[in-house]
Amino acid sequence: MEQTPAPTWRRALGLVAVWSVPGTLSALETYFFSLSSPRPMEPWRAFLSQLPSWYVWVPTTPLVFALTERLRLGRPLRAGAWAGHVLACLGVSGLFALVYTVCQRAFGAGMGGVSFGAMLTRYALGWLPMMAMTYVATVGVAQSLAARRRERERERQAAALAVELAEARLQALQVQLHPHFLFNTLNAIVVLVRDGEKDTAARMLVLLGDILRRLLQQGATQEVSLRDELSVLERYLEIQQLRFQDRLRVDWDVDEALMDARVPHLVLQPLVENAIRHGVSARTAAGVLRIRARRHGEALELKVEDDGPGLPVGFDVERSPGIGLSNTRARLSQLYGVAGRVSVVAAPEGVGTVATVWLPFQREDAPSGRGAAHG
Repeated sequence: MEQTPAPTWRRALGLVAVWSVPGTLSALETYFFSLSSPRPMEPWRAFLSQLPSWYVWVPTTPLVFALTERLRLGRPLRAGAWAGHVLACLGVSGLFALVYTVCQRAFGAGMGGVSFGAMLTRYALGWLPMMAMTYVATVGVAQSLAARRRERERERQAAALAVELAEARLQALQVQLHPHFLFNTLNAIVVLVRDGEKDTAARMLVLLGDILRRLLQQGATQEVSLRDELSVLERYLEIQQLRFQDRLRVDWDVDEALMDARVPHLVLQPLVENAIRHGVSARTAAGVLRIRARRHGEALELKVEDDGPGLPVGFDVERSPGIGLSNTRARLSQLYGVAGRVSVVAAPEGVGTVATVWLPFQREDAPSGRGAAHG
């Protein structure tokens, strides 16, 4: 059997409790005034003669709230809204006077020899100022609650729009990053084909196909496990090792306990690409690329180090025009706020560059993808 929702009962009981207050005060006033008369009124008569009329407001209060939402009072002034509220106030006052008259004839002192109609008229006019003030107070509460409700709705909509905007920006950054990554890899393959290294170019195409398949599987996902991130990065670095042959060595230093950490998709690839372009390729001798991952409390630190010639004089990562670095900064800011940041500085030894990403440490609920051995 379907039951009435509990919130409806709570609202009804709340209204009964609210309107019991003025009804009780009115009953007490009537009782204490009757003590000075020759025939004092019994307390139960005082309550039964006063309280029921105030309960008229229990069913009419929701109607007044609904009318206030429909006919809002304020600027600009609308004659129709004011007229509607005046009629509603007169209607509630008339209903109050009717119930009050019935209760007075049944339980009150009454007006000996006065007709019901005359009593109703007297009580309607006598209670009209009090009912008007009560109606105005009820409308004021209704408008205040409605304004708070509309404000919360605006805040909810603003928050939803902010989330949608952030997601749209992240999607745009990711769409920009994928072609940049793809075109750079295709250019490397073109160079190999021109140099007649067809077997190496074919292997590169196989690796590129695997990378593209993984990118398509991830789709618009903004975060992946570190395991999946390194798996894609391994294939990209294998492409680069085919390109540079024995001039590129990769040193992995990743804690296995961090493999399920959540990281932005393709967060390391542009940093590795910059290290190869400005570090390894700028050397005539063999170069080393080091990729590290460490946890520091609630933060995850990812590092890409090279032993190339280092940064140009006056380099500032915040003003770097490169797509990879600018996208990385923007994505970290959108995803994590001030908790996500990237720095590019000279290596402590004075040779090479260190790019570091900091982000909040969060684990994947269910690890996905195939891990690779890093040591």
